[in-house]
Amino acid sequence: MNTIYNYVESVFINLPQTAEMIRLKEDMLRNMEDKYQDLKADGVNENEAIGTVLTEFGNIDEIIDEYNISPEDDSFTENKNEIYLSDDDAEDYLEHRHKFAFAIALGVFLCIIAVALFFSVISFFQFLFPSISENVSGVIAIATLLLIVAISIGLFIIFGLKEANYPFEKKILNLDPRTYSRIKVEYDSFNPRFAYAIAIGVVLCILGPISLLLTVTLLGDQYPLSIVFLLGFVAIGVFLFIYYGIQKNTFQKLLTIGSHTRAQVKVNTLTDSVANIIFPIATLYYLYQGFFNNNWGVAWIVFPIVGILFAVFAAITEVITNRRDYR
Repeated sequence: MNTIYNYVESVFINLPQTAEMIRLKEDMLRNMEDKYQDLKADGVNENEAIGTVLTEFGNIDEIIDEYNISPEDDSFTENKNEIYLSDDDAEDYLEHRHKFAFAIALGVFLCIIAVALFFSVISFFQFLFPSISENVSGVIAIATLLLIVAISIGLFIIFGLKEANYPFEKKILNLDPRTYSRIKVEYDSFNPRFAYAIAIGVVLCILGPISLLLTVTLLGDQYPLSIVFLLGFVAIGVFLFIYYGIQKNTFQKLLTIGSHTRAQVKVNTLTDSVANIIFPIATLYYLYQGFFNNNWGVAWIVFPIVGILFAVFAAITEVITNRRDYR
């Protein structure tokens, strides 16, 4: 039902907020809910029921034509935070974000693995080529690390530039009913994979420290192999978190759910603006106390204090925004 409610909200967000239009929205939502319940009672699964309801009732063009609403109408103004995506646009964005997720996850993975390979290269030369000096093996290890980090940075830059072609940050994405329904089905099938991936990632991040302790216990702390195992497990876990996390975030953005509802977008816009002010001020205060009063050991307390106050502010802002939107 949240899917239907979110879609109705997206349909009427840019239409004139007259008493007649509000009544029409309530009637439309009620009819869609009744149709949904009837379909469920007939044994139709949730995804098919939602798709049928959105297709049957979710035509915004009919509403605009019936009430003679046009962009030139003073009561109908385009919201700059709203972007309409066609089916092809939505599919193109999804495809880009899948590639973006893989590239960013791979870049972070390589950055972590680069450190593991640094120690691996040093150990490799120590065991197989003991005659080679530590300086030479150290130079080769550093060169390997820098090469892999350079590849990671290249991935970040290339896909960061591609991401700039989709300026959807802090925007609400509107889809037609068929596209919305199709992506909702994809999202529902994605969720089990997401849950498994996060569970595996957590297990790997726990196995990392365990492998470190076991290696140190069995081989001693003079062997860097323990660090290699630790970073290897953590790198794979972090890859899963980022890869599947970005994809989930993309689905939620397209469906206007989770942290991408209209209320949440308003909250995020406001809190980001406040954060861009108070955290630099906190940093300046810390530096001032440190350089001029030598209070490095005490002044750091400003960061947790500001962080807690900001969290309270964000929570209050979200509650107030949600109440306004539900009225």
